[in-house]
Amino acid sequence: MMRKFLLSVLLCSFTAMVYAQSFDQERIALSKFIERMFNNAPFEGCRIVDDYDNSYLLSVVELDKSKYKTSSVMNRVAQVKSQRNAGEFFNGTQSYSEITIRTPKSEEKGGKEMAETYEIIRTNSTGFVQQLALLTQFESNNGTAVFVFYKKVNK
Repeated sequence: MMRKFLLSVLLCSFTAMVYAQSFDQERIALSKFIERMFNNAPFEGCRIVDDYDNSYLLSVVELDKSKYKTSSVMNRVAQVKSQRNAGEFFNGTQSYSEITIRTPKSEEKGGKEMAETYEIIRTNSTGFVQQLALLTQFESNNGTAVFVFYKKVNK
């Protein structure tokens, strides 16, 4: 009786693991395809990509890693820019981006001047695109960080 119970529990957990891996395999295959596509012909913005069963909205953002102090700040900027791209794609939003560089004056002649960079993103939109998930992040051939966000769309 105990052997049958253990065998049934083992069979159920094995089935669940196999099913969970199939979703991961689809996502991994899509991310590798997008990375190869980007390295062949770099692009930024939104695209619709079809595979055999599904359609995906991709929002690709390329960022210069030297402009951001931490990876969490860079990830947040990439997320905001990808939502802006998707909003422009679906709803025709208008976005304005400006970069402000502030350099404080040094009191001494030999002192170092440190430049602080601020990026301000203003968006005027009539809609909002939710549920963009990070598909992959990789380094491009020219050394910038590339973020690919995606959302499954209905055909």
